[in-house]
Amino acid sequence: MNEALSNIATNVITGFLGVGKTTAILDWLKSKPQDERWSVLVNEAGQVGVDGKVMEDAGIAVKQVPGGCMCCASGLPMQVAINQLLIATRPHRLLIEPSGMGHPRNILKTLASKEYQGVLDLRACLCLIDPRHLSDQRYLDSELFMDQVSVADVLVANKTDQCSAADQQRFNDFTNSVTNTIQASGWVTHGKLEPAWMELAHLPDSRPAWVKTSKGDSSHLHSFSMSIADDLILDIVKLQVFIDSLQVERLKAIVKTNQGVVFINHVNGQTSISPVNDSDSYRLEIVSTTPVDEVVIKKVLINIAFVVLKNDI
Repeated sequence: MNEALSNIATNVITGFLGVGKTTAILDWLKSKPQDERWSVLVNEAGQVGVDGKVMEDAGIAVKQVPGGCMCCASGLPMQVAINQLLIATRPHRLLIEPSGMGHPRNILKTLASKEYQGVLDLRACLCLIDPRHLSDQRYLDSELFMDQVSVADVLVANKTDQCSAADQQRFNDFTNSVTNTIQASGWVTHGKLEPAWMELAHLPDSRPAWVKTSKGDSSHLHSFSMSIADDLILDIVKLQVFIDSLQVERLKAIVKTNQGVVFINHVNGQTSISPVNDSDSYRLEIVSTTPVDEVVIKKVLINIAFVVLKNDI
């Protein structure tokens, strides 16, 4: 008979869109002791999950919560997903990655609720920040961005290889301005988090709720997701040209191309394409400030696809 689940170390890794949360988790898993099982709960912005598929390909036990369900006030879909994941995988550690569009405060309240007392051992909440965003007043005025910061135990500057000395100074100044809410901070590249950070305890009682001081809020974003037929093979050059032409906050996709199956990540106007293991499903997700025209997207994908004949050898 299985022993009762108890004291499962649990970390929440939050941050705005495109800051590198999934990359950080994948790198963090390299520090996992061989005799431990770790599981990940992922909240995608869309209804079909790209990040979850990338993690599964890396051999990680993953459970996905669709849409905005993880951060909603009731938290019921998240509780169901957590319970299913814990029973199925019986992990020693649980990592939770909310959507970059989500407010994590409700997640932390759920994890600290009486339902999980003795089951989960809530450890540090880490908030990843792209320091370049700190020069954009829209981020500083965003209730979503500041809510993520206000519940963090550790603030981590990521993508610092693309930052200037001025960006680093802004991050240091910003960290000092919220020093009463954090236990540690770091300046890293490629999501390389310090293993010691995950062992810090979460300190919820010292966190005042963020009070919105501006009408500007960049959390008003639209998410779009679609599955792609498995016989649609896209021209990778034309695909990148199309993606680079889009005015969107974020795009992720797993698609078949004339160069194999690839994972596409587009953020801040930059597109990266990397090969991945073959997939049993192909998908596209977009987050934008204005709604995406699904008909237009589908027409473009068909126009840049190779004609695949079923009787081809």
